[in-house]
Amino acid sequence: MSLLSPWKMHDSSIPPSKPLPGFHAVAGYIGGDTPHTWTKAEWDRFKGFPKLPIYVNDGSGFAKSDGERDAWQALARLFDLGVKPGSTVAYDLELRVAPKRVAGFKGMLEFFGYHVWVYGSLSTVFKNGGNDFWVAHYETPTAWPSRNTRALQYQANVAVPGEPNIDISWIRIWQVRNRLWK
Repeated sequence: MSLLSPWKMHDSSIPPSKPLPGFHAVAGYIGGDTPHTWTKAEWDRFKGFPKLPIYVNDGSGFAKSDGERDAWQALARLFDLGVKPGSTVAYDLELRVAPKRVAGFKGMLEFFGYHVWVYGSLSTVFKNGGNDFWVAHYETPTAWPSRNTRALQYQANVAVPGEPNIDISWIRIWQVRNRLWK
């Protein structure tokens, strides 16, 4: 695989028991409107493995202050887990378009030294503003949707024997090496 080729990342609501073979990074939930927030012990299963924390917006509003409220909750969780500034956090909006909310979340996290990827469906994610994106598009990937796409989720709810179902993304190698929490 060349340096320009992407690597694979898996994410799931319930974390697998360990890093899965063939993957180079894992993403999991630190809070917000998610069925399961990963515990510290669950994150510790991936010690030394590149990790992407995800915070899910709760859909309660569109204002900048709603994003700032999410950011404070995300920051408290990042601090509890020992995630250092310089790491990336994904802000999950799924199909939602809320650019002011994203601006509030992104502004607060960047003020404290974190990078933010806006996550959502290809049909809506770029309408949310931001500089870096994790795009969900469930077709065979042939190209990155934009040059600011850092990861591309292309399979959902994939069965893994003995583990919870996972979603699969391509992720740019540079991001794995330099922006993810280890």
